[in-house]
Amino acid sequence: MGLTHRPALDRRFWELKGYPFMDLVSPCLNLGTAFFLQGYVEERWAAARYRLAKVDSILREASRRWKVPLARRPAPAAEPLPPEEEARLVGRVLSGRILLLEEVGRALGENGVRVTGELADLLHYLYLQGECELWPAVGYDARGVPKCNRCGQGDKLYRASCGACGSTHCYVCEGCLELGEARTCRALYARPRSERDGLFPCRTVSPVLPFSLTRAQEEAALEAKAFVEEGKSPRCLIWAACGAGKTEVAYGALAAALSRGKEVLYTCPRRETTKEIYRRLQQAFPGVEMTVLHGESGSKYTPAQLVAATTHQVLRCYRRFDLIILDEVDAFPLAGDARLYYGLERSLRAGGQILYMTATPLPELAAQARRRRLPVIYLPARPHGYPLPEPQIILARSLRRPTDQLPRQVAECLRTTILEDRASLLVFVPAVDLVARVVDGLLGCREFEGLGEWVKGCHAALPEREEVLEAFRRGEFPVLVTTTLLERGITLSRLNVMVLFAHHRRIFDQNTLVQIAGRAGRTASFPHGKVWLVADRITPEMAEARRIIRSFNRLAFRRGYLEPTGRR
Repeated sequence: MGLTHRPALDRRFWELKGYPFMDLVSPCLNLGTAFFLQGYVEERWAAARYRLAKVDSILREASRRWKVPLARRPAPAAEPLPPEEEARLVGRVLSGRILLLEEVGRALGENGVRVTGELADLLHYLYLQGECELWPAVGYDARGVPKCNRCGQGDKLYRASCGACGSTHCYVCEGCLELGEARTCRALYARPRSERDGLFPCRTVSPVLPFSLTRAQEEAALEAKAFVEEGKSPRCLIWAACGAGKTEVAYGALAAALSRGKEVLYTCPRRETTKEIYRRLQQAFPGVEMTVLHGESGSKYTPAQLVAATTHQVLRCYRRFDLIILDEVDAFPLAGDARLYYGLERSLRAGGQILYMTATPLPELAAQARRRRLPVIYLPARPHGYPLPEPQIILARSLRRPTDQLPRQVAECLRTTILEDRASLLVFVPAVDLVARVVDGLLGCREFEGLGEWVKGCHAALPEREEVLEAFRRGEFPVLVTTTLLERGITLSRLNVMVLFAHHRRIFDQNTLVQIAGRAGRTASFPHGKVWLVADRITPEMAEARRIIRSFNRLAFRRGYLEPTGRR
């Protein structure tokens, strides 16, 4: 039993297989409904031990239960099959992907493939041959509950009357709408990457770096390379200090996989990070076919051995990659988004591996690492050889009362930063409405009045956000008050960091505090940046963040990556 959009095509296919006749059992149905009923009837037919006499009673039972007219009737006369060579070309382009019909058409155009046959017929011919899989974009699980087959979720679906299929129960998925409209009546075509589609050549691939790796990076890179070459574990975690150079460490695993002709994905949650990683990969692996996938990329279906992509774009991949390197595994929007992890797992080939990389692993990953259920590669030292700045906790009881007056300790930190260190200061606050209040409070410090416009605020909703950030990076003013918007991705040569109202546990959890502390001391010219946590009490998150940073410093010293003076 199968699905078809053109019964005459199926009849010809099965006639050539030696079957003298074929029955239709339903009128034209919404694809999701047809797919569900096919599974329902097949399940009961199998339970009846394939006794053909049971088929009619099973169809009557399904008709009564689901209120769909099902009955055996003759199929129409057979039609010629589509050109087999064209079907093979379509299958080669579809390899390793899961796409809607119009996306398959765009993929063919992008790869310079032209076909004369009807594309839906060519794809259906591949389906009949077992060369691709066919699902409704939004289908139903075994209980009849709707579920998106592209992103795997069922909580962002809405039911609509559909002009395309005429059904009043056509579900649309809002969870992956940015990739194109997934509906119950629309087909998803998926094909795993196969050796028949051609493999990339096995050759020696070595990264080209404009600098030498430190001993800490070299040892971690060798461990990452061994993870791929030995293939003993399907998962591994690179747990690195902020600013330790984990991307260069991943090159060891990348080179090992590329040398064996494997297809590799390097994925990040955020677009700008993905663009930067792609530029770095191009420089490090100049002879490797690679492409970048994000919302703004013009080409999305170019074949490549090495793919840099945002995690959203991976929802279009299917059983494609032998190795996935997942960077910033805890960062928004990946953290807590089950559909993106669903897409990552589905894009992995059988026997493939995933290398997680982060300075702040999610609790479940950290727990697996501590219980030795997940192999871990530690990278505890920064390239400049100085220890990580450890947070200094400042208790300010005045923060318990809502007031525009900032604690006196804040002014002392300002004096240390501006007058003594000649550095910049990032001040983090837990809410947008606090940005302007803190800016006004800081401007009340009269001893800095002669500096002109020396403090500004920034948050995600600020229209001139990019202009303010660029001015801060250029050193046009020394103090920037911000939300957790800047907890990642900013590096200044001379920078101190302050977390104000650090006792807000919902915003400043241990991972956020570790990332914020990681903004300080990143450069060799100013490695002793300071980190202040200003709060009315010490929270468990603050204590744990400090413990994690101290443990990295102890590990780096124990392994000989740091000297007592702080130098390598």
